[in-house]
Amino acid sequence: MDRETLNEMVKLKFGSRKAGGPEIDLVKLAADAVYADQMFSAAEKLHDETLVLLAITLRDKFGLLAARPQGPANHPPAVVETVEVPQSRYMSGARS
Repeated sequence: MDRETLNEMVKLKFGSRKAGGPEIDLVKLAADAVYADQMFSAAEKLHDETLVLLAITLRDKFGLLAARPQGPANHPPAVVETVEVPQSRYMSGARS
């Protein structure tokens, strides 16, 4: 992560705190896409234009602007289909 992105994350954290928004955990923001999406959404709802711009800029840098991340709870469980193999009559050799 470059220095400019880190500076923007810190500005978002302290700006959000000053504007009465959520307390942002920077480590979690960088590591967890679902958490980052939630924090960016909360910052975008604040009435501070610079925070909204920072949130959108960081969302773009994190690759979250084009598509919303899906958390593990949103994914339906994988369905594994089992195929029954019919028992063959040949039993690996001649019987005596």
